Order: sequence, then C-alpha cells, then structure tokens
Amino acid sequence: MYKSKVFVYLSVLVLAVFFTIVGSADAKYPNKPIKVILATGAGGSHDMHCRAVASVIHEHLGQPFLCTVRGGGGGKIGMTALKRSKPDGYTIALGSGSHFAIAPHARNMGFDPKTDFIPFFQVNYAPFLLVVRSEKPWKNLQDLLDDAKKRPGKISISSNGAWGSSHLGILQMMRAKNVKFKHVPFRGGGKAWQAMWGGHVDAGWANVTTGGTLSRVKRGQLRLLATASEERMKEFGKKYPTFRELGVDYIYKSWRVFMAPKGTPNDRIEVLKTALHKAAKSKTLKKLIKRFGESLAPLSGPELRKAYDSEIDFYGNLFKKMGYKKKK
Repeated sequence: MYKSKVFVYLSVLVLAVFFTIVGSADAKYPNKPIKVILATGAGGSHDMHCRAVASVIHEHLGQPFLCTVRGGGGGKIGMTALKRSKPDGYTIALGSGSHFAIAPHARNMGFDPKTDFIPFFQVNYAPFLLVVRSEKPWKNLQDLLDDAKKRPGKISISSNGAWGSSHLGILQMMRAKNVKFKHVPFRGGGKAWQAMWGGHVDAGWANVTTGGTLSRVKRGQLRLLATASEERMKEFGKKYPTFRELGVDYIYKSWRVFMAPKGTPNDRIEVLKTALHKAAKSKTLKKLIKRFGESLAPLSGPELRKAYDSEIDFYGNLFKKMGYKKKK
C-alpha cells in the first residue's frame, strides 16, 4: 500500500517536472532558427535586405534567420507557403507590396492579404526606377515613349513578375501614353535587373539597391528615365523626374515588411518585433543598409497596420479606376 502511494506520488512529481520543463521550453521562444520566406527571386533587394538583417538578428533574438527563396508565380508560391505554414512563430516572410498589395487585385493569388497575414515590422522601402543601359538611344522617358509609338511592341521591358509592381508600371505607361511595350516577366526583381544589365531586354526596373543601381547611375553606366516616387529623389540630387511629373500615374515603393501567418501567437510576434527594433539600432545593420544606398525606416504596431491596409486599398482603387477585371 505504502509502495503504491509512493509510486503514485513519484509519477505525479515526474509529470509535474516534465510539464514544467516543457512549459519553460515554450517560454524560451525561439529555441530554433526562424525560417524567412522570400516570395521574390534570389539576388533581388528583398534577398539582400533579408540577409543583412539575418547577419545581426542572432545577437538580439538568440536564434538565426534562415532566408529561404520561394519565388515564382508573381509571389503566389512564396505567399501561399506562408499562409499554409504552421502559425508558431518559426515561419515568417519578408513581404513585398508587389505581392500583398498589387497582385491580389489582378488575379486570384490564393490568399487574402488583410486576413491571412499579420504585418509586424517594416524594415524600409524604396521607390522603383525605370533604367536603361547608357548606350541605349533614349535620353529620357519621353524619348522612350516616342520610340514606342513609332515601333509598337518592339521595345522590351523586364519586370519582377506578371501582375507585379513593375508590370503595373508598364501597364500605366501604356495606358497613359497610348503606346505598347513588350513585357518580359521574370521570377523576381534581381533576375529582371540582370536581363536589362545583360542586354537581353531594352529597359528594366530597379530600386537603388538592385544591382548597385545607385552607383551605376552616378557613374554613368545606367540612365535613369523616371522614378516611381512622390517627389524627386534626393539620392540622385533631385535630378530625375517622377512618373507623375511626366503624366503617368504610377507610384510604387519596394516595401520590405516582415509578416507572419494568421494565428501566430501575439507574444511570439512581440519577441520578433522587439529583436528587430534592437537590430535596426545596430551600427552594423545601418552600415550594411547604407552600402545599398538606402536607410532603415523601422515601423510596427498600429501605424504599420494602417499603412499596410492603406497600401492594399490604394491599389484596389487604382485597378478599379483603370478598369481592369480580376483574372481567375
């Protein structure tokens, strides 16, 4: 009788210790690396920014970020993977406005950006640029448009994917100026830029990070035709016009936002957010981002949520104004 009581007591004690250990293990989130999905292509600005953050995040989180490229389908493959991932804080994404704000209005992406994801930390953003190699004949955007009118569909422009942000820029130029370009989509901005730089297409899109665009423009290797910014960019001495100045209603910032699938515990998101804010203050990360020609613009909480929803609504209204019907 005594032995059986002791056995029961020890069994209860062992179970109590076990659940205490399990509980404390859960409390020590994260206890393994965090997978970061990139729905963009390898070598693009999102890939570069993810790896820059990954180089310092371990100091503040205790675990590394594993940047994982899942490009293709105009962002559908990577974002769908995020939606289907277990909401435990061990799979997140570095999202692009091209995928969560633009593409869902153009075709069925298999997710609802407002309800399927939780945006929790903005790294920064950078406007898109339309560039050509310096040996090309067009000195400015008007030259390109005039040539496109003379040779409909002959001038090729690469993009970061069908119905992505740069594809929208091409559509807006064609719509506003009644011209026709040959659209050449790629899996991500990095490959689209490489096609332009390699001479496989006539023009391409970039931001200041992609392929060292900022320095190449300043050295005269690339010619910047127009910027998708609200105002002329100070990075280029406010020398180059915006699309809106030239009569094309196109504004786009290459947005880098960390996102989690819906259902991810808020306390784990807070852990990630806190670590990212600390990383954003580090001299190492600031120096890395500065090398890209950019700066950090950390944002989180209600302000980020408001900006995220506004971006989605802005492009939804733009598509309606353009008269485009969503493709299935």
